[in-house]
Amino acid sequence: MDFMNKLHDLAQKRGVRITVLHPQFERTDEKYRKLHEKERLESPSYKAEVAGWVYDHLFRKVKVADVCFVFNKNGYVGANVVGELFAAAVLGKMVYALDQKTLMGHYPHDLYHEPCVEKLIHEIVQTPEELLDRLS
Repeated sequence: MDFMNKLHDLAQKRGVRITVLHPQFERTDEKYRKLHEKERLESPSYKAEVAGWVYDHLFRKVKVADVCFVFNKNGYVGANVVGELFAAAVLGKMVYALDQKTLMGHYPHDLYHEPCVEKLIHEIVQTPEELLDRLS
């Protein structure tokens, strides 16, 4: 969250309009957020909401974005982010990421490298300042 908050503050100071996609866990506790997606999908309420979130990200945010940035801390990308990356690629969007690695699987201890996703990232930027410099 520090990265995103700093990015928002810097963008506002520089007059750059940005929209940040982030996991929609505002209504959940810490224990729930740390569950693997497979475990979260056991919840009927989560299962009912997740399809709408994915649709919103793909068609109302990725489609209209000028560029995309993936906050893949320690290389981790979840299944929904992978879908968003492929959508961005199909739409010809420039994609920046925090880390060159693209690791999928059960976070944090059972991850594997996913090379196909890595090819969808154009450039690595490690600070909010660096990202805004690329966008300016």
